[in-house]
Amino acid sequence: MNPRVLTMTVAALAMIAAAAGSLRWLKERVRMGEPGVRVVGLPLIAESGRLATSNSVSLPSEIPGYRSRLDPIPDLELSFLPPDTTFGRRSYQGGEGLPPISASVVLMGSDRTSIHRPEYCMTGVGWQILSQTLRRIDIPGWAPGSLEVQRFDMTQTVRRPDGTPVTVRGIYVFWFVADGVRTASHSERQWRMIRDVLSKGSSPRWAYISFFCLSEPGAEDATFERMARLIAAAVPTLEREPRAPAP
Repeated sequence: MNPRVLTMTVAALAMIAAAAGSLRWLKERVRMGEPGVRVVGLPLIAESGRLATSNSVSLPSEIPGYRSRLDPIPDLELSFLPPDTTFGRRSYQGGEGLPPISASVVLMGSDRTSIHRPEYCMTGVGWQILSQTLRRIDIPGWAPGSLEVQRFDMTQTVRRPDGTPVTVRGIYVFWFVADGVRTASHSERQWRMIRDVLSKGSSPRWAYISFFCLSEPGAEDATFERMARLIAAAVPTLEREPRAPAP
């Protein structure tokens, strides 16, 4: 074998071994923080009908003006995400003729790959993102007072059963929360996690919370306001009080 090729091969193998060792060290030594959402013993079912998880994130079942139901977890999602991921799924039906609002929570476990960049998730299922804006939702009576969220206005072309194409619009609202910390930025979430792992030897246990609703073209702002009222009612039950710092 060419000496140069041999040297490069040995170097590559050494780098792979070092990376594997670092990942193993992180998994064994890094402490996982407390979640920023409430976890309860409510099982969720997969689309196939099998048990998806025995615990789930507590999305409120009763909100004035809405009927709610538990939604199944897609089998593809279960096969794609780490097995220690905890989910929350529920949809809320408001007035007659209004599309339901779907709520989803993905809470990571010791495997920190449960949460992906939202842009990849939405474009991966066929949505085109038209705009991204930061919005603030007021929540009276809640200690923080308000919640900053990311809003995606999206479009997608689907086909009716007769094959006719039709363009639909969707509003997607999301944020991330861990114990005592909250952000609407995926990049900031990643930075905080890396900083805490390196400086404290602990990792925040992040939850990715999202709400989605279809919208008529031109009614996007009205749809967002309806979603904002639902989010304001759900968050005080969904999120938990931060753990008091150790003395």
